[in-house]
Amino acid sequence: MTSRELYEYALIEINKLEAPSLLLEDYNYFINKAVQQYINKVYNRYDINQQSTDDLRVLKSSSILELELDASEISMINLLNRTYSCFMPDDYLHILNCVVEYEVLSQNFKCYDVGTRVYFPARRLTADMYSLIINNAYMRPMYKRPYYFINNVNLTEYQNSNLIAVPQKPILPSNPEMDQEIIDSDQIDSIRPIFDRKSNNSTVKLEIRYGQDDALFLARRAYVDYIKSPMFVRLTQSQIDRTVDTSQVLEFPDYVCFEIVNEFVKLLLENASDPRIQTNPVVNQTIATGIPEQQ
Repeated sequence: MTSRELYEYALIEINKLEAPSLLLEDYNYFINKAVQQYINKVYNRYDINQQSTDDLRVLKSSSILELELDASEISMINLLNRTYSCFMPDDYLHILNCVVEYEVLSQNFKCYDVGTRVYFPARRLTADMYSLIINNAYMRPMYKRPYYFINNVNLTEYQNSNLIAVPQKPILPSNPEMDQEIIDSDQIDSIRPIFDRKSNNSTVKLEIRYGQDDALFLARRAYVDYIKSPMFVRLTQSQIDRTVDTSQVLEFPDYVCFEIVNEFVKLLLENASDPRIQTNPVVNQTIATGIPEQQ
């Protein structure tokens, strides 16, 4: 489905195909808002069944991130002096899971051979959770029970601190055909590329915390699965006026595009104070939420 088709389908839904009262710039705003709302709804029930997983499969991505000892001022505190960190890709939206790779440094430690690589899944660490588990023998951070913490960093101040070199962010396009920028005659002067995925103006930092001792197990890499930002959708007047549809092809499957149409139409009806806003969501409810998949 293309962005022009979605525009026409929305006009059909609100019965204003021949005389649309929708400005094109309003369309570009509401369609991107509808995409974000749909993603947020699905993410809240992600992996509850196969359909919820398939809904966002085009946005699922993986990345291998090199970890370095975080020598920033806050991490020099004794409580956090063995924090390893890296930077998430620019298109990061929500994390799904994280696995930490260690290098074994000891020759005779339990069943591990020196130089081998071992992998342990990391648990999500919340802001108020760390103070509760630091002295808990069953939950405290250690090499086989690492925690990951998503932090936000002002990159300019971080680079000027001269405390640690900023590692390079990986450039791992997960869908090169869809991610490449397409430029045609009416897009050359566009300020923002159509297929721009960057959604974070500041740097997203991933911290791995596994205690204060890294003498035996040294964190090397983090294997991360995450939901990336959707492509920015933009429709121009010249694309509407053309006989042949040359507008942007949406990255989602058609059945997901129809669900996005439902979100889009609800935004339009509410914006126009249309009384159909009371019945439209009920009529177009096609996916039950919060129902686990039957085994």
